[in-house]
Amino acid sequence: MTDASFRPLEGVRVIDFTRLLAGPSATMTLAELGAEVVKVEQPGSGDETRHWGPPFVHGSSAYFQAINRGKRSIVLDLTAEADREVAHALIASADVVVESFRPGVADRLGIGAEEMVARFPALVYASISGFSQTGPLSAEPGTAVTVEAESGLMHVTGYEGADPVRSGVAMVDIATGMAMVNGVLAALLERERTGRGRRLEFSLFATALSALGTVIASSSAGGPPAKPWGSSHPSIVPYRAFAVADGHVVLGATNDPMFARLIAALDLGAELGGEGWARNRDRVAGRAAIEGVLAGRLADLDLDVVVERLRAARVLVARVRSPEEAARGAQAAALGMIDDDDGVTIARSALATNGTARLSRAPVLDADGPALRAELRS
Repeated sequence: MTDASFRPLEGVRVIDFTRLLAGPSATMTLAELGAEVVKVEQPGSGDETRHWGPPFVHGSSAYFQAINRGKRSIVLDLTAEADREVAHALIASADVVVESFRPGVADRLGIGAEEMVARFPALVYASISGFSQTGPLSAEPGTAVTVEAESGLMHVTGYEGADPVRSGVAMVDIATGMAMVNGVLAALLERERTGRGRRLEFSLFATALSALGTVIASSSAGGPPAKPWGSSHPSIVPYRAFAVADGHVVLGATNDPMFARLIAALDLGAELGGEGWARNRDRVAGRAAIEGVLAGRLADLDLDVVVERLRAARVLVARVRSPEEAARGAQAAALGMIDDDDGVTIARSALATNGTARLSRAPVLDADGPALRAELRS
């Protein structure tokens, strides 16, 4: 890690027993905030995401590189007494422990929350799981796709009448990781005041259900049952993606004056300028008619023309870009969000705009094992 101006966790040690995405993304964020993160991996293969490729770069998958930067690596066989003692010594040296074992496994391995917090009262111990440590689904495999299905998130994703689809990125994992970061930071602050640590628990299911809060509230308050809307919005018209002559554009009118400016910019006053479409509630009722007129008009226009006209009219509009285009774009560059690691494009966390550290590449398996063992022996 290089020097940076915003490193509030300098001197904090995090022992990372997590794998896959949610936990590793959270601990990488803690590293970006200045913490020393020690990633504990199983002998032989390590975190299975090391092998989620191709493509492979710097000895592991690009996937692994994207979410494990700035960490140290040690291999421990937690079923072996000697390695378990090393794990206990690491935990004794730590401020924070993060684990993502299936419920009950950490206890069986001798590093469970109850035992560790009892032995080390100042420890912040955070657990992450698919469906939580309790409840009828707690023992079920909790990956992004199973949680999106069980939580109802998959039910509202995609297009009505089509097969259910998962999110294009495992946003539930990433959001759960961010929830964990928030909880760990709050617990460290609390420890400054009380001298005591705290046990924390996070699950993908809780994150997904919380994210559906507006949907659940709307249907329970008398609104229609939840369903997938594609790129549309159930309560705003227009507000979706449309095809243009050379690509796709997203546009919307989040209030009535903006709709008036939209139709003026697209020369649709004759078709959509009547009083019957002036209010959003009427446009929602006439969704098919409004969107049909817009689709017909936009299909004949080039993307740059649409964006230029609507931005000039102060109307919500954006190009639909690929991730590669966005990463190469001027906005990402202006924010300092993108690093180049020998030709591999790395997107930094959203904290990067606040002066957090630029992280070194993800560690080789057990790269720091000998040094850490020697440190603990001394």
